[in-house]
Amino acid sequence: MIEKIVTYEIKRAVARKKVITIIGITLLFEVGVYVALSQVKTPRIETILGPISSLLWLVGVLLPQSLLLHFITISISSGALSEEYEQGTVDFFLTKPITRLQFLTGKYLGGFLLVTLVYAFMVFLSLMLSELLFGSQIDLGYLPALFLSVEFSSLTFFSIAFMIGEVLRRSSLAFLISSTVLIGSILIGTVLEFVSRLTGSSIFTSIAIALPAWGAVELPYIYAQGIPNASLIVQALEIFPAISGTEIEAIAYVVLYSGVSTVLAFVSFLNRDIPKRVS
Repeated sequence: MIEKIVTYEIKRAVARKKVITIIGITLLFEVGVYVALSQVKTPRIETILGPISSLLWLVGVLLPQSLLLHFITISISSGALSEEYEQGTVDFFLTKPITRLQFLTGKYLGGFLLVTLVYAFMVFLSLMLSELLFGSQIDLGYLPALFLSVEFSSLTFFSIAFMIGEVLRRSSLAFLISSTVLIGSILIGTVLEFVSRLTGSSIFTSIAIALPAWGAVELPYIYAQGIPNASLIVQALEIFPAISGTEIEAIAYVVLYSGVSTVLAFVSFLNRDIPKRVS
């Protein structure tokens, strides 16, 4: 039964044209990035790109992790339950031979599978375009672990948006609040790191690391730093100032925020009344 709910969740997103829109954005993003890189012909840029051209697959794999993938994740998960409340279909499903736990588990897994498929499409495009425009790519053995680190880190805002969507039962409000948490924690973290450097106090860095966005954004970059000769690409792709921290800390905060948010979503759904429709 859970498998049917997972399939339904993906079909529902396709029917609402959300997936088509996301795929269009992904295609434009990845193609735009690689075409822009390939068309820059200044001597300075060519000198910089020359030694790392065989590692440019990292650009399309890592760059979406900074913001785009998290917004896509929030878009998918914030509406997973809240849209069902708005359409009045939750009550319909629970009249079928399915428990609340099965329904919610299927919705959660279906939404996250959709995120995985979207990111896999991004990775496919990055490999294809980097090979086509810049020649043979190397060190692809690091790709599976990097892919998993991105997927794992995306659990943070997937779970936060999923929980807010369940608690508030309004898709637009859930998207707005989750996006605000993402951008707000990135900006606050940047300010705290700046204050930490000014004052020499590590407490501000510790607070910045504890914010939801740090582990969600930084974990794949920390892993990618270990890829030979990739440090220049990694530094260039981080659109926000890097805040120093360890891979273990990043994993711990992803587990903390995603775990707490998921538990709250399940507790709320399993114990609250289900309305026929949220107006």
